[in-house]
Amino acid sequence: MPGVLAATATIILLALYRYFLPKPIPGIPYHRDATRSLFGDIPKLQREAPNNPFGWMIKQARRLGSPVCQFFIMPFGKPSVLVLDFHEGQDILMRRKEFDRSDFSAAVLGGVAPNFHINLRTGPAWKGHRRLLQDLMTPEFLHNVAAPNIYKSTSRLLELWQSKSEIAAGRPFVAERDIFYSALDAVFDFTFGTGATHRALIPQLQVVREIAEKHVQQIHEGEPVEFPVAPIHNSVQAALESAENVQMVASSGFPRLAWRLISLQPRTKRMRAARDAFIKEQIMGAVEKLHSGQNELDEGYIKSAIDLMMQRERTFAQKEGRDPVYWSEVMKDEVLGLIVAGHDTTSTTLCWGIKFLADNPTVQTRLRKALYSTHAKAFAEKRCPTHWEITGSKIPYLDAVTEEMLRLAHTAIVLDRECTRDTTVLGYHIPKGTLVLVANKGPSYTEPAYEIKQDLRSESSQTAAKEHGLRMWSEEGMDKFHPERWLIRDEQTGKEEFDATAGPTIPFGLGLRGCFGRKLAYMELKLLTTLLVWAFELMRCPENLSSYEDIEGLTRKPKQCYVTLKRI
Repeated sequence: MPGVLAATATIILLALYRYFLPKPIPGIPYHRDATRSLFGDIPKLQREAPNNPFGWMIKQARRLGSPVCQFFIMPFGKPSVLVLDFHEGQDILMRRKEFDRSDFSAAVLGGVAPNFHINLRTGPAWKGHRRLLQDLMTPEFLHNVAAPNIYKSTSRLLELWQSKSEIAAGRPFVAERDIFYSALDAVFDFTFGTGATHRALIPQLQVVREIAEKHVQQIHEGEPVEFPVAPIHNSVQAALESAENVQMVASSGFPRLAWRLISLQPRTKRMRAARDAFIKEQIMGAVEKLHSGQNELDEGYIKSAIDLMMQRERTFAQKEGRDPVYWSEVMKDEVLGLIVAGHDTTSTTLCWGIKFLADNPTVQTRLRKALYSTHAKAFAEKRCPTHWEITGSKIPYLDAVTEEMLRLAHTAIVLDRECTRDTTVLGYHIPKGTLVLVANKGPSYTEPAYEIKQDLRSESSQTAAKEHGLRMWSEEGMDKFHPERWLIRDEQTGKEEFDATAGPTIPFGLGLRGCFGRKLAYMELKLLTTLLVWAFELMRCPENLSSYEDIEGLTRKPKQCYVTLKRI
């Protein structure tokens, strides 16, 4: 009898084992070994690239030799499909109605701000959230509110780096933290205006100014130079930590469980409480201002994003015959989402950008000449151009440099969608509920594309190709930093012009679910790049500090980001 029970138990366990093994989608290439492990591709991924899951998948797909591959990155879940073709990816993001925001993305990002609109499926709730933010990307708000605030935080960064460069005396120092703090300050200024008093860069300025002469000598003893880091206020630190956990959650394979475990930690509870209390305080301050009787039509009444958001909520409530809801989980998460997404993407891109410029001095020199020529008055007066001068000018080479930074930074290395019904991608059947990842690196972006028969593409993709042609790069130097690829010669004037559609790139996504803040990001990158190149020559760092290895989290960041500065 015991033998029968043991045999029965073995059969049941074997059946369960086989039941939970990964089930590939028929016809789509995959690693055979992955289907013999309950955890699919995760063991191999953890061994070979634990901090670069999507970059690892892109490399593996090239080995599999197909523009469509599948991976098993969610234990006991469905396979995920990776698409490595710009034109098909563009079609999925822009035209294919059967693709929507994925549950995977919502699970990974939901622990930060579950009600932030990027985590919602397209529908009435998503539209309702977006309308609160709608006017934040208008030219009037960007130029009158966002630009001066970004300029203010960038000026602090210039001041900090001027002090550090004097002490470093031609030696490299870490740039990443300063850039992230500058971007975070810009978002705080843009979101809260003068209502929030704490910033991240101001304490760093103070601590660098207070460095005694003997400490300067100690700093000079090592390379790279290590500057002391001042603690920042909890309200600012909480915003940073909200994004830092994403990397661990994304690579865990169990994002919802990972967030639950993180939320149980006492420090997490304290930081979230401080963060939520801070956001509520800022929102209620904006509400008090709204009800203070100030003339909302006066130029300059709107000084921050929350000023505008509260005003819009009151307007919507009046139209809908309800009481305005100024403080809610939705409002809190939309504000938090602005902070987290707004600072992390831009700062990461700029970290890559300063590496590209330092390692390509001819590009840097040409850009500086273009800036000096356009802002001749500022150059003659020996000052930096103002935010009005920068945002009001058109400099094709600055546009080209900015776009090339975005193209090669791969800040969002993949974009995710989920099938809402059975469909087909490049001839492969994709079942409903499948997570589809559109690559922003690899074939057709930074290396030659796969040869794909046009009749395998969707009808909408074929139509777009006939009407607009196929965007593609020359195969030579696709992975090199070369801003000139974005420039064309105007046949009538003979002048160089910037061509935003010169070739494949999708740094902000596309279509209805493309990045809401792309206009803000472009403006911020141009302001930052202009002021940094105007004030400093970015020198090459030693080879051991110039690695282009990356680490994936909320964004794809460089492992090393140092600067060696020469004041101009």
